[in-house]
Amino acid sequence: MHRVVVHIGPKSYSLEVPTGANLLLHAVSHSVPIPFHCTTGRCTTCRVRIISGNEHLNDFTDQELYRLPGEALDRGERLACQIYVYGDITVEVADEHAG
Repeated sequence: MHRVVVHIGPKSYSLEVPTGANLLLHAVSHSVPIPFHCTTGRCTTCRVRIISGNEHLNDFTDQELYRLPGEALDRGERLACQIYVYGDITVEVADEHAG
C-alpha cells in the first residue's frame, strides 16, 4: 500500500492506495472529491498537479499528451483518471477546480 495525499483547496485527504491503482477511481471511491466528468481523459476535468512522487507514477498517456498543453505538462499537471500509483505521492487539484 502506498500513501497518497490529495490537496483540494484548504483541505487535505490521505489515502492508502494499492500498487497499480487508478488515482481518480480509488480517490472517488474513498470520498475524496476530485472533480471529474468522463474518467477517460477527454474532458480534462480531473486535472491535478503532482507535488511529489512523480517517479512513482506511470508515464504520460496518449490522452494526456493530446489533451494537456505542453506548459501544463511542464508544471507537473496530469489527469487523475490517467494516473496509476506505484509509490507514495502528493497531488493538488488544479486551481480552477479547488474550493
